[in-house]
Amino acid sequence: MIQRLTFISLFLLAGCSLSEDELWLKVEQAKENGNWDSTLTVSRMILEQFPQGRFAGWARFAVAESHRFKNQPREALDNYKIFIDAYPDLQPAAVSLFLVGYIYNNNLQNTDSARYYFEQFLTKYPKHDLAPSVRLEVEMLGKSPQEALNERIAAQRPLAKN
Repeated sequence: MIQRLTFISLFLLAGCSLSEDELWLKVEQAKENGNWDSTLTVSRMILEQFPQGRFAGWARFAVAESHRFKNQPREALDNYKIFIDAYPDLQPAAVSLFLVGYIYNNNLQNTDSARYYFEQFLTKYPKHDLAPSVRLEVEMLGKSPQEALNERIAAQRPLAKN
């Protein structure tokens, strides 16, 4: 981790600038290695140096992912929301919307906000592969895992005949 940050810092201090493509390659390498500090640092560099570049949207998503994997849910939320607003047509927009609801529900225990974002997801992406998971999340909002499990078991039992 320190070596990667040092490598990038040396380039910047030496006055060498990396192209957007070169920076994105560094992001991809850092993500592959699970190095979320480097992913975050280099993604921010892309956003600062190439705010309208072809990797800007992907860099914003990488910033959000970095915060999520670093267990920083509020920072992740902020960046997923920015991504959704700025890049609604980019492929991970649906995943970002799902993750906003998921983080509100599972990390911040804010069921009202979770419900809002899950419903937004189902409105925008009713046939998405994640839609069944979102429906299940909505069904379980406000319930303990045991309550949700008990309800699922009860719903699957055949009705007793008199």
